[in-house]
Amino acid sequence: MRIFRLAAAFVGAAAVTFGLATMFYTHQVLEKRAAIGLEFTPAQKYSNYLDNLVGFAIGTVPSYGMILVIALLIGFVVAAGVKRVLVPLAPIAYPLAGAAAIFVMLWAVETFVAKGSGAFEGASGPVGIALQCFAGFIGGVVFALTRGHAD
Repeated sequence: MRIFRLAAAFVGAAAVTFGLATMFYTHQVLEKRAAIGLEFTPAQKYSNYLDNLVGFAIGTVPSYGMILVIALLIGFVVAAGVKRVLVPLAPIAYPLAGAAAIFVMLWAVETFVAKGSGAFEGASGPVGIALQCFAGFIGGVVFALTRGHAD
């Protein structure tokens, strides 16, 4: 039963993180396009959000979603150990781990894979990075609230 509760909590946290991260990502891309004079109708914006949500999950570019899930998994496993050692951090361990995991993932991909080419346009710059980390933070809150005392 314990493993199912943890798995369900993780799936929920990953889904929330992915949904928020994708929405923030799309918003940032649309804002960058608007800043150079491109205009989008509400239907075009909606289409962009929907296309990215599906595309990042199961479409032609699912890697962003998969990378987010792997980053969260690593972050939450580390947080489970750290919160036992640093007991005062226990209540915020998973939210902090979610945010940190997304930050490290963005940094690692940009540094080692993309080699500075800006692989994740919607997750670049201070605001884009902060929004992605916020998505991870909220995912960590969801995990912390839904896992119960499973770990």
